[in-house]
Amino acid sequence: MSSILASSPPEGERRQVERKPLRVRVRMALAGKPEAEVRAVDVSTGGMSLVVDLNLATGTPCNLAFTLQLPDSSLHKVQVGAVIVHSTYCGLRSGFVIGLQFKGASESLKAALLRYVKG
Repeated sequence: MSSILASSPPEGERRQVERKPLRVRVRMALAGKPEAEVRAVDVSTGGMSLVVDLNLATGTPCNLAFTLQLPDSSLHKVQVGAVIVHSTYCGLRSGFVIGLQFKGASESLKAALLRYVKG
């Protein structure tokens, strides 16, 4: 039991992997809704944070599309499925900050994300 407690992230911290700020527009598609353009906050190899206008329920699946500029200045077009893992209103960002976990990310996407985060 103590090993579980010792490996827990600090209070308020949900992510357990390194992340890097990402300031791009992301096209987000939810089932039965028109596609929306939202703002990225940061990204990791396993997911990302976005600012959206609506409080979206945890567990909601979506599809994301955005362009990632890698450290060598090359561009990687990303299309990936994700699921919402949390949503919190943030007055400073004028919207809900949602955390998403990527689902079914390809090996090439994982490699590009790792290059971005480490670059």
